[in-house]
Formats: sequence, C-alpha cells, structure tokens
Amino acid sequence: MTDTPAIPGKRPAGSDPARLHAWLSATLRRHNHLYYAKAQPEVTDAEYDRLMRDLEAIEAEHPELRTPDSPTQQVGAGLRSELAKVDHRIPMLSIENAMNEDEARAWYKRIADDIGDVELICEPKYDGLSCELVYENGRLTVASTRGDGKTGEDVTPNVRTIKTVPHTLKGEFPQRLEVRGEIYIEKQAFAELNERLEQEGAKTYVNPRNTASGSLRQIDAAKTARRPLSAVWYQVANPEGAGLKNQQEVIKALQGWGFVTSKKLLTGSPLQVKTLKGADKVVELYHTYAGKRHELPFEIDGMVVKVNDFARQAELGVRSKSPRYLLAVKFPPEEKETVVEKIEVQVGRTGAITPVAVMTPVMVGGVTVTHASLHNADEIERLGVKEGDSVLVYRAGDVIPKVLRVVKDGGGETFSFPTTCPRCGSDLVNLGEEVVTRCPNHLGCPAQVMGAVVHFSSRTAMNIEGLGDKNVEQLLAAGLISDPSSLYELSDRREAMLELERWGERKIDNLLEEIEGSRAPKLEKFIYGLGIRNVGETVAGLIAAEVGNIDGLLAATEERLNAIEGVGPIIAESVIKFIQDEHNRALIERLQKYVTPLEVKRLAAGEGKFAGMTFVFTGALTRFTREDAEQMVRDLGGKASGSVSKKTSYVVAGEKAGSKLKKAGDLGVQVITEDDFAAML
Repeated sequence: MTDTPAIPGKRPAGSDPARLHAWLSATLRRHNHLYYAKAQPEVTDAEYDRLMRDLEAIEAEHPELRTPDSPTQQVGAGLRSELAKVDHRIPMLSIENAMNEDEARAWYKRIADDIGDVELICEPKYDGLSCELVYENGRLTVASTRGDGKTGEDVTPNVRTIKTVPHTLKGEFPQRLEVRGEIYIEKQAFAELNERLEQEGAKTYVNPRNTASGSLRQIDAAKTARRPLSAVWYQVANPEGAGLKNQQEVIKALQGWGFVTSKKLLTGSPLQVKTLKGADKVVELYHTYAGKRHELPFEIDGMVVKVNDFARQAELGVRSKSPRYLLAVKFPPEEKETVVEKIEVQVGRTGAITPVAVMTPVMVGGVTVTHASLHNADEIERLGVKEGDSVLVYRAGDVIPKVLRVVKDGGGETFSFPTTCPRCGSDLVNLGEEVVTRCPNHLGCPAQVMGAVVHFSSRTAMNIEGLGDKNVEQLLAAGLISDPSSLYELSDRREAMLELERWGERKIDNLLEEIEGSRAPKLEKFIYGLGIRNVGETVAGLIAAEVGNIDGLLAATEERLNAIEGVGPIIAESVIKFIQDEHNRALIERLQKYVTPLEVKRLAAGEGKFAGMTFVFTGALTRFTREDAEQMVRDLGGKASGSVSKKTSYVVAGEKAGSKLKKAGDLGVQVITEDDFAAML
C-alpha cells in the first residue's frame, strides 16, 4: 500500500491547461488513494466527479496532455503489498456515473441514438467492496478484490469465512465460472459491532463500507471471520460459458447456483429489481430508490442501470475505463442545517491542534452527526463560522461530516484559536510555513502519547488488535503503560489490568496474545510504527531496504537517506531529527529489548545481476504489478525510479506507455518490453 499523495495546494488560477491538468491529476490521485486504499474519502462523490469531468474536458481539448497514468485512464487504486496478487482474466472496469436525472437522460439518449430503445434492468448500487469469485468444476478456487481493474488482491481465505458465499455450486454449472459482486456489512450488524467494541473500550468504526473494506483485506482470515460481512452477487463475467444471454438469466442462474442476488435481498422491501424502457421510467425509479434508500437494511449510494441483453451490450462496447452499456445514477449528498453549539480543539498524535465543531445532533444520510472537523484556523476564517451559527452539514463520500457553509449568523463571538495546548498547557507553535498549529510537548502531552501508542499498534504498523483510543486511554490513566515499549511489559501487570472497568480475562488474554505476536515485525512496519513525521508506509519500506536493520537506521546520515530514490531532503531531515532526539533513541533502545524486526538482506555494492542499473517502468504491465517489478529490481541490486533521466539504464514499456517513453527517446535511453525484462530476470 502506498503513502497518501500530498495535497497539491490550491487550484491554479489562470488559463494554463498544463498547470490545471497537473493539479487535477494530483488531486484525483489523492482522492483515489484515500477512497480505495485507505477507505477514508475526503470529498463527496459529486465533488470527485466534478474534478474528473474537468480533467476529461481538458484532455478532450488538449489530447497531448493525456497519459496512460492519467486518472481518466485508471480504474481503482491501492493494492496491499502484503496480499498476493491475482490477475483478472476479464478486466473489472469502473461504472460511468450520473449525478442527477439530466445526466441519466443524456446517457440514455446516447445509447438509444446508437442501438434504439432497448430494455434496461435496474438494481441497487451497493456501498461496499467489489469482489470476484472464480469457481473451477463447481468449487471456489480464488476470490480477489478489484484492485486496479487488471490485478486484484487475493482474499480467498477471508471470503471463505463469509457464510453466504457458496464453497461449492448447486445444480448444473460451467467448468469455469467467474462471478462478481459486493462485500458489505448490514446497518444493524455494523451498529452491534460498534456497540461491542465500545463496551470493550476498543476503537469503533466510521461506517459500514470502510469496515467491510478493511475486514476483507485482513492478513489474518481469523480476524475477518469476526466481522459480520455479507455479500451480494450480480454479474457473471463469462456468461457465454453458461449459455446466458441477458442479465435476467444471470440473476436466475446465480440464485440456482446458491448465490444471494439483489432480487433475493430486496424481497419484501420497498424497492425491487426492475426491467423497463425509456428515460422517463429510469428517472421515475431513481427517485423511488432515492426516497426509500434508508428503509433498506444495508447502505446503497445509487441505482445501477444496464442494458439487459448481452448482444446489445456488445454493440455498445466499452471505453478504456467503463462499459457504455452500464450507468450508476448516484444519489446527491444530503445537506442538513444544524447549529454549532461549541468549537473545541483536539490534539493529534503529532501535536497538531484541530478545531472541531460540536453541533446539535442532526440526521444526515441516515447517520446522526454531532461533530465535524474545521481543520485549522485558516478554514475557520474561510467559513466564518462561530459558536451559535446555523450551518449546512454534509457527509463527504457519504462518510465524513463536513461543514459546507454558514447559513445564519448566531451572533456569537469570533473564535479565538488557543495559544496553549488544551491537554498539557504547553505553548503552541507554528513550524515553518505550515498552516497547522502544534503542541511541541511530544513526550509529556497525554494526547500525543496516546496517539503514539495507537499508531504504533495500528494495522499498517505493528498490527496489534485491541488497542483503540479508549483502551489505550484506560491503560495510560491507570499508569500501566507510558509509551509503545511499555506494551510489552503488560504481561507482568495482568492483575492490575483485571481491575480496570470492562477488562475481563478473555479480553486481556486476546490483547496479550496480539502483543506477543508482534515481536518479530518486518523492519518497514517497525519504522512506520515509530511515527516519524513525513514517513508513510512506502517511505518506511524504502528506508528499511537501505538501512537493513535498526542499527543501520540509528547510524543513517542525512546524505545517505537523501540519496534513496523516493525519499528526498524533507523526509531525510525528518528522519535525522527523529533519531538524533535523545528521547526517541531511548524509546527505540527500549523497544529493542522486546522487539526484533526482521533484517532486510542488503546486497553489497556491485552485487546482484542489476547492480549499477536503474529501471523505470511505464505503461500498463501485464505479467507483473509495477510494485512487484520494482521490488525484483531492488532484490537484484538495482534501483527502480519513477522518472527518466540520463542515469536511467532501461525503460520498461508496457501497453499505452506515454510521456516517459517519449523522454527515453529524447535522452537516448534504451527501451525494452516487459518480455525483455522477464528474460533479464
């Protein structure tokens, strides 16, 4: 999994198409990563689609700016490096979106102009995680996520834990069957899961979609089995093998083989799977779906409309990202008015001070909203929000509550940003040109200590389940832990833990087992878990590959780190400041008593088949994922770079290679195919 791309700044003013194209591309890549890889969307679907359409418009007017890695040409994002990869025999494409009835009518007119008035079939658009199942001779052999559309993640053991997924098919079936659908969590099951976690003092989840995504992509299938996942199936990717001619036949066949379909899920509900003709009927049903969505036991975020007959689908064909015969008519974000009762500030893991609006509870999109981040002092000034103001609130991506604007001045006083930390009383600071205000008391501020422990134990770091905010806060308040290293001393404090509220034998045993299982992590996980500013998961991996072990990290120099491809001076400076701080070094030394990260085997200078060589990969690869190919280069002593220069030894060009291929030609760098690269291996 890669680091979240940085915010590319404000939208550029002026009419320079190249600058605007670069900004839109960077912004969309960030939002893709947050949605697909992190399950933490920051914008609504409508906002995302507006950005995407702006980019499409620029590329239509200036086709020279379109490259194979443009967001307009990509499907999905964010493969977890720890999960094996699965190539989809038939690509799992995106769905074209319509954000209102006018756009739905325009879509229908386009297809009707091409192939006439055709029969359509409409089903819910489930708010979950796409999944593909492959059956060989009636037995489930592989389950995978969509990934980037061509390559997904292998989640077979995890999917096998979902009770409604058949391990063997019923009736008559083809030798090979590829079924696609959605993994989700029902609203009631999600509420019960959060209630149980809250009772245990563990961290609760934000929404069902995020929880389903994270649960399905667990490394340990036993953890997936403890999540109340459900599944619905709506597509056969290879219908010709089963003699299926339209979507109605697919639904019937899926039910006969033992799958849960939309038709079964909607039995007895206010919504149904419908076949119809004409734009008016589509719009009428869309409004019915929008009005009844909250009465369903699961989340939906729109209605899917597809041409029913497969022969007519083939006539319409597909674009690079999406089929022309398929449309998702999305629900607009719900905006509700409420009152800001109070603005309070929170302290994050890195000392960042974040103002939060505490609001009169209001139901937005089926969820009660009481808090919304106001981000920083600049955002409060931009909104002009004060205590007592009436504001419009929406949920970005149907998930994160956000204040859209002030609709009525409540007559309150202008908010004064604090000058001292609300948790420890330290004077607050602003570092360099950052808009974020911070508390500098990293070791003595309770909020930062709690954040450090929670981050250290998170799934993407040391993966110690059971250490959410509330549990960590209890352990800190009781004096049972003081920093990440003290987690490994909890086995000696079992009796004291039993005295804590809601801490029973089983809960303690589970936590101690998780802690014990974290004693030999990958070096990159350990480095990431330290919480060094500017060091995300990918950068931690690059540093781990260079330093090899903990001693190598402590002995690293700024020059050595700065020379790592993908690190750079800002990150190198952050790492050096961290390891030179006496308190941080002391923490690492304490951790070394309990934790032994796996060493990364480093080739000596000149060793390895690719020693002294630098490779750049461009275009769509078919035999490897780019991440795997770059790792192979590093394993053989070479370097993998993201940009072409005179120092580049080879550019490996996949399908639809773009600007990097051109630059290689301009610089005289040798270009090879993916097959050539495989032969070199």
